[in-house]
Amino acid sequence: MLERLLHDPPSASAVARLSGRSRIFIVGTGTSYHGALVGQYLLRSAGIDAWAIPAFEFAKYPPRITADDGLVLLSHRGTKRFSQAALESLASQDHWLAVTGEGSPLSGLGVLHTVPQERSPVHTASHTGAMVRLAQLAVALGSPPWNTELARVPDAIRMTLPLRAAVVHALDRLHLARVVHFVGGGPAHATALEGALKLREASYVSAEGHELESILHGPLISLTAEDSVVMVAQPGPALERTTELAEALHEIGMSTLAVGPSAASLKATVALETPAIDERLAPIVNVVPLQWLALEVSRRLDVDADSFRKQGRYAAAQSKFSL
Repeated sequence: MLERLLHDPPSASAVARLSGRSRIFIVGTGTSYHGALVGQYLLRSAGIDAWAIPAFEFAKYPPRITADDGLVLLSHRGTKRFSQAALESLASQDHWLAVTGEGSPLSGLGVLHTVPQERSPVHTASHTGAMVRLAQLAVALGSPPWNTELARVPDAIRMTLPLRAAVVHALDRLHLARVVHFVGGGPAHATALEGALKLREASYVSAEGHELESILHGPLISLTAEDSVVMVAQPGPALERTTELAEALHEIGMSTLAVGPSAASLKATVALETPAIDERLAPIVNVVPLQWLALEVSRRLDVDADSFRKQGRYAAAQSKFSL
């Protein structure tokens, strides 16, 4: 899938829609917003003033949009109401692109497709595809320092495959009855948010995603030895602070899982080392073990990971709003 995307970069006419924009807003909801956060770092590293904003915020509390601004919308299915509303704010211009799955109702020169629609509402492959599309866009619009590493992403993901068994074994070392906290700094913050969301969606386990520095400013004192923490251990400016967090969690007596190229360097209960790759591209790789974690927890708890809890009172609750 990734090789196909990498051999099919955005067309020159699509790239031209955003070329020379003074600012680019990257908009999405849920997993798509997490992809937008990754895109923010990718585009900024290419010299572009990029800002990730949740679709609801962009639609209801928009920034001051000028004629020189551009928009990238991320939407797996292309049907979410606030994603569509965000796109409509620039629909009269050609300064937008939409990254969406095949078969989406979104169409036109500004649409970049990722993968066939996933049957499950717990999106995984389409998230990976969207991040790859954002990386390609950054390369097309600028000269990011990781340009030559993008081609290594498929192999890096393949190299994570042996970690699947280790993820299963890690479940015996983690506490799932209370809260599982996910923590990451810089681009890894998006990975932490996505890891927590996937665990919630697939297994109904309570999970929280934290920005690295923020967890130290209050949330830490509410954690107990009955909680678990997943830390993204990626080389870069955030690693030193992540190491300090791991030491602090060890003092509390918490079960911890470190994921990333520097996982073994942390004082963690379990370490899952992923291949080294540029920090801006790493979310594409490091999210994979967290997706497996969500799936394996759902199996351990006998939860249908693809159901989205559409039964009983939860079905009634979901009938009260539209997405």
